[in-house]
Amino acid sequence: MWPFGRSAKDRLLDALKEQELTARLDLDVSVERKVAKVSGEVPNERYKNLITAIANGINGIEGVDLSGIRVAPGAASGQPGTGGVMEGVEDAAGAAGQAAATAGRAVDAVTGGDGDLDAPSGRAKAALERIRGEPSLADNPIDVLQRGTTIVLRGAVDSEAELGRAKELAVGVPGVTGVDVSGLQVIAHASQLNVTDDDGDVVYTVQPGDTLSEIAQRYYGSGGRASYMKIAEANAIADPNLIRVGQKLKIPGTTAGPEARLA
Repeated sequence: MWPFGRSAKDRLLDALKEQELTARLDLDVSVERKVAKVSGEVPNERYKNLITAIANGINGIEGVDLSGIRVAPGAASGQPGTGGVMEGVEDAAGAAGQAAATAGRAVDAVTGGDGDLDAPSGRAKAALERIRGEPSLADNPIDVLQRGTTIVLRGAVDSEAELGRAKELAVGVPGVTGVDVSGLQVIAHASQLNVTDDDGDVVYTVQPGDTLSEIAQRYYGSGGRASYMKIAEANAIADPNLIRVGQKLKIPGTTAGPEARLA
């Protein structure tokens, strides 16, 4: 949804699929009361850190529930056997343990290892903390993701100055070699418009005197039919001239920049 073009749930799913290490996992995702619930099997405990890092970087998600995550059997290091059938079983367990250890090292490569950048989320978390700790950026709808040593920023800020500041804060994280802002738009009053519902999606509560055209103007910079009908269709409004005070409207998104694979 606005300004991303995708719901918080779908953006989290996309981010998990775009990240090389989590793309291979069969994970289920839901967002309830702004908490992302992720379930499925992971190779080892360290993957929980990576999933948490990715989820926390999605605007509208304020918590992560990993109670549905299971660690694969054999995640702990296995011991070699002494012979026969038991040796084969134990060798398999050892191989599984080695695979888990290898996966753990791969996760460390993304999340920053055991140093300060892995608490538990690595460079993306560090950039997220810097951006949300900046008063001028704290309320803007921004997703903060990581592609190798590049920080990816998507969403909206109020001004070109804020866009530059967000980029400056992200590139200042130790180990970050670049910042991709191709998906970060400048939209007037973006921070004031960043009100999310329980699904983590941006919504607007209709006020006395509002029209769909005026609401569209706020979010899209255009109050024409194509703009306000996007809102009407997203909320199953048959007559765009009939909206009621207090009605909560989901705002469909607009996107900027190329779709890029996170790896």
